[in-house]
Amino acid sequence: MTRETHFIRKAGVTPSVADTLPVDITDIVLKRIIILCLISAGLTVLGSVLCIGSLLTKGRFIELGGYRPVEVVKDATMVFVSLGIAWTVHRRAFSPRVLTALGLGYGVFAALYHSVGECYAMAADEFTPIAYFSFTQAWVVFFPAIVPIRSRSATLMILLAAAMAPLSRAVGQGAGWIELPEDSLAILIILMSFSAIMGLIVSHVVYKLGRSVKAAREMGSYTLEEHLGGGGMGEVWRASHRMLARPAAVKLIKPEILRGMQPLEIEKLNQRFEHEVQATAALQSPHTVDIYDYGLAQEGAFYYVMELLDGIDMETLVESFGPVEPARAVHCVIQACHSLNEAHKRQLIHRDIKPANLFVCRYGEDFDFVKVLDFGLVKQERAAGETEMKLTADGSVTGTPAYMYPEALRGDGVIDHRADIYSLGCVAYWLLTGQLVFTASSQMAMLMEHANARPEPPSRRTELEIPPKLDAAVLACLEKNPADRPQGAGALADLLRGIGFAEPWNQARARNWWQLHQAG
Repeated sequence: MTRETHFIRKAGVTPSVADTLPVDITDIVLKRIIILCLISAGLTVLGSVLCIGSLLTKGRFIELGGYRPVEVVKDATMVFVSLGIAWTVHRRAFSPRVLTALGLGYGVFAALYHSVGECYAMAADEFTPIAYFSFTQAWVVFFPAIVPIRSRSATLMILLAAAMAPLSRAVGQGAGWIELPEDSLAILIILMSFSAIMGLIVSHVVYKLGRSVKAAREMGSYTLEEHLGGGGMGEVWRASHRMLARPAAVKLIKPEILRGMQPLEIEKLNQRFEHEVQATAALQSPHTVDIYDYGLAQEGAFYYVMELLDGIDMETLVESFGPVEPARAVHCVIQACHSLNEAHKRQLIHRDIKPANLFVCRYGEDFDFVKVLDFGLVKQERAAGETEMKLTADGSVTGTPAYMYPEALRGDGVIDHRADIYSLGCVAYWLLTGQLVFTASSQMAMLMEHANARPEPPSRRTELEIPPKLDAAVLACLEKNPADRPQGAGALADLLRGIGFAEPWNQARARNWWQLHQAG
């Protein structure tokens, strides 16, 4: 009989306190407002040029009518307002809510511009058919589809925009500027009312789609905002808390791992996930990533919330800037040892130590501060012969082949904390040389290399001057027999501290590097 879990719960059950769209969708809305303003300004300038050109080259172009001072003022106002709003939104001069309201106001202004232009066309050219319809009909439907906004604001904007055409014609007729055919105003009101209804429907549907995206992105009290990356087990998103100003990162465990599992297996998996994440959250090393929360997404996939870091993982660090100098590599590995040493004392094995899971960051006033990531699915260290539920298919191994410890292939089930020491040696090798310990054509070949082949010393595969003691320390971590490796992360850290450098890596050098390269 399985124990009931208490901490795991479905995400997205608490309604959002703010009727808003996700940040990335809001950014899209603002970008579309900018594009609409620029297009409107461009078309207005193009129309003015064609009108002036037709006056200067009569007989060569289609006669578009006179271009009088009133039209100059009208078109200049349109261009000035369009460019002004585009610039204001682009500079993010105000909050997104204010900028969105500014975009809504522009939608009403554009409807007024076109309606006045139609009245002027009827007055100047006696273009009678335009009295029965307005081009703002399309604008009233088109604008809410391009710019999804809050329902009440959308309703006000659509109704005002739809009223511009009949209102401008009524004012023009009352002032004696235009003469409308009988019943034309009534017909236009009916058509604009129909367009307004269509616009309201479009606004409601598009906005609800945006809200459904927001609901799908809600993980407990956190809302996903920006996709940051992904890997074999899941994907990472920048997230915000409903109440707290503190940003966070949410890692979603892919639901594919649940496929084919029976309900009892899923329940056991839930329990194990809860126990291990709780144990990891209790780790107090500053070099272990902080876990804030965890639970089940709406589709049943695991997720957990961790601190959002400002920096770069060691894989990207070397790929972008090349191998790091030995003193810096030792500085980083010692910090990783601090995290792993505490975890190992609590009988927790990481099992997937690799450069992508070691993050070098700016942490407060500290530079080159290392955080160990992906403690979400660690393994509880067990005595030989003790059974446990498998998270992977029969015959498979957990971890990354390029950093895999040899004992993973033995099949005897005895894997302890010294597996992490081997993987950490592979990480040090990567930092010093920019190369993997072994190269192979397939994952299985890579695993066999780790199980049987002897690695070359790092000093033979790099132009950097690596001290003999550092060479020996890395090769000691890469011993096939766990008994021949440093027997713990603390022992490895002590070994590395004993390596002397003419120019040690310190905070001043780290700060200079970060300021020079602007990494992260």
